[in-house]
Amino acid sequence: MADGIERFRAAAGELGVPVALVQYPASTRTAADAAAAVGCDLGQIVKSLVFASPSRLVLALTSGTNQVDTDRLGALVGGRISLADPETVRSATGFAIGGTPPFGHVNPLPTWIDEDLLAYDTVWAAAGTPNSCFPIAPTLLATTARAVTAGFARR
Repeated sequence: MADGIERFRAAAGELGVPVALVQYPASTRTAADAAAAVGCDLGQIVKSLVFASPSRLVLALTSGTNQVDTDRLGALVGGRISLADPETVRSATGFAIGGTPPFGHVNPLPTWIDEDLLAYDTVWAAAGTPNSCFPIAPTLLATTARAVTAGFARR
């Protein structure tokens, strides 16, 4: 597990993004678990979800209160999409589901960010393991992840 954290910390450093990474004794794998551990609103949790289209993988940074509307996101990426399987996520990003950070992947993915995340001053995202998170301003997150802001989620 520490390997994921160290790889993420190194990637954030290379990108020039300071992260105040926090490890929790319990899992932060789900948005609800993360919000409870952090002590924040569920909407402030960033879910890093990898989707597969017929031609590529894409990343959707989604508010913890929302679900990805695959028709909307598919229209943005140019085709039908479905949630990628755990092995595909690990291969593409270098991280396991539940701990996939929003940036610092082995293979950078085209990324979209849920516009609802921008309503917060601070959001919390996975930091390489299922029990670690870090706070970040959503505008910095969008810039660092090279994410396109879009309304692809449903509440």
